[in-house]
Amino acid sequence: MSMEDRRQPDAKGIESELIGIVYESAFDPDFWTDLLECVASLFEDRRFNSQKPTTFPDDDLEQVRLFTDQMGKDEALRLATLLPHLYRALKLKREYNDVNHTRGQAQAIIEQFPLGVLLVNSKGKLISANQHALNTIADSNTMFMENDVLCITTAKQDQLLKSLICKAANSPLEDADEHVSFFKIGEEGMELPVSLLITPDPYPRIHFDRQVENCAAIFIASASVKQRIANSALQTIFGLSPAEARLAALLASGVSLNQAADQSCISKNTAKVQLKSVFSKIGVNRQAELVKLILTSPAVFNPADKRKKKVRLTAGVKAKSHINKEAHITLRDGRRLQYAEYGDPQGKPVIHTHGVLGCRYERFPDDLLTRKLGVRLIIPDRPGYGLSEYAPEHGYLDFADDLLELVDHLDIRQCSIMGLSVGAIYASAFAYKTPKRLHNIAMICSTPPFRSFSDFAGMPPSLKLLAAFSKYLPTAARMIADIAITNACKDPGTFLANIPVCASDRVILSHSLLKEHIEVCVLAGSKDCHSGFVQDVLLSAELWPFALKDIQTKTYFWHGTEDTHSPLCRVKPIIDAVPNSRLFRIDGGGHFLIYDHWQEILSTLIH
Repeated sequence: MSMEDRRQPDAKGIESELIGIVYESAFDPDFWTDLLECVASLFEDRRFNSQKPTTFPDDDLEQVRLFTDQMGKDEALRLATLLPHLYRALKLKREYNDVNHTRGQAQAIIEQFPLGVLLVNSKGKLISANQHALNTIADSNTMFMENDVLCITTAKQDQLLKSLICKAANSPLEDADEHVSFFKIGEEGMELPVSLLITPDPYPRIHFDRQVENCAAIFIASASVKQRIANSALQTIFGLSPAEARLAALLASGVSLNQAADQSCISKNTAKVQLKSVFSKIGVNRQAELVKLILTSPAVFNPADKRKKKVRLTAGVKAKSHINKEAHITLRDGRRLQYAEYGDPQGKPVIHTHGVLGCRYERFPDDLLTRKLGVRLIIPDRPGYGLSEYAPEHGYLDFADDLLELVDHLDIRQCSIMGLSVGAIYASAFAYKTPKRLHNIAMICSTPPFRSFSDFAGMPPSLKLLAAFSKYLPTAARMIADIAITNACKDPGTFLANIPVCASDRVILSHSLLKEHIEVCVLAGSKDCHSGFVQDVLLSAELWPFALKDIQTKTYFWHGTEDTHSPLCRVKPIIDAVPNSRLFRIDGGGHFLIYDHWQEILSTLIH
């Protein structure tokens, strides 16, 4: 590959980079489920039957056991340096998770408050707020946020507010009670007044922690903001029927009986009958008493009844899956190569090489569309995936030989080829080795090799860790990759929910049909054999064994600007190195864009 060489760090530099990635991974909120825990536990696992584990004591931390019969001396020494930091990172992660969970619980409780709650610094700049407060400010004609600072339209009141906030935020801990202020915004003839309670920080900073800002808490109440009431809570608390609870909630929110009747799609007389029943059940005689009782009940602290938001569907997704043929061939070396065919049996042949989460089923699951495009789609299980037998040390060019045997077996003189993620590398290897057998090649979200730590810019920590370990700790990487795919196959839904992806990918993975399809691909490809996945992870640290400048086939690159697994900046040198190439840059696209652009990719490939 004709890319500019980059100087590799020395041994200490490598260890320093690896230590940094371990700590970064520990605090990555999108880190693959329990992967870091697995990394640590690996080296305590006696399944590897080591006779003499090497022990590296580390003060109060757990003893690190390295089973040196599984790796060379240099790798064992590097791992010995790294593992104490891994245990520290895990300990910090657990402590952070505890604190973060407690903080999240506190925020969730504040969100239930029937009042707005703001936390601001001494200059009135917003630190945090519940949704009720933000809604009150947004609906107000007298309050607004400017550069995240709470402001009032009247200059005199604005100056007074900022003065009270500053005084509360800077009050000494022992005098906090003396600096609580009440403040009312609004003038006669304007909107209903807004009342503010300004208090010093309810949880004062520790005296020696000088990094913590001085803060003040502001509680906001406004009669103009409709109170959220949960109908289900009213039914439980007061024994009301669903219709009675809906009417009572509307009245408590400030609407009249006539308006409540209209919003409930009932007549005024029906509303009066329901209200009379509500009075009887609750034990009040007047509407004002009813509203007061509801607004002072736990119903105002319970979130209002919500409807689930619909996920935006990926355009054109339909359940029209049809496999024309599933079969296998026996390769010259005796191995089995499984494949499946879709689309138009008489159409233009296109071979697809799947990614690390795929298999022979990886494609857009509307095979009628593929047929209409006039494509005969052929997808083999790569060695070590699905039903294709694994071949140790089988690299990109070796698989090109396998594909050539498959193409000859199917009596295909010429075809096009496409590949997703690491599958794109295998596709380009076939183009390099057998250019006369190809029309075009589509490289979709291709993943360049890891050359140096600078290649990690824009990548999630979990992928950094796997790539770095593959290069510098290959034995550990092999075990980590095996555990990662084992966990993925145990619960592919949770695995897909936790992989770090961009917004457009998350929409694709939220689509029920596509999510189910990808889960099927993961299970069919890697549930019974992990060798293919593990081998791909290890190959990610190696350079491609062919020169990109020698690929003469017309090459279409499809890549998203938000691809977190393979940032576009890393792929650009590869695109520039291929002499006959064109880039389809998908703004906002991620690593799973093949499902949003399937028709375009195939159409471009065969024409």
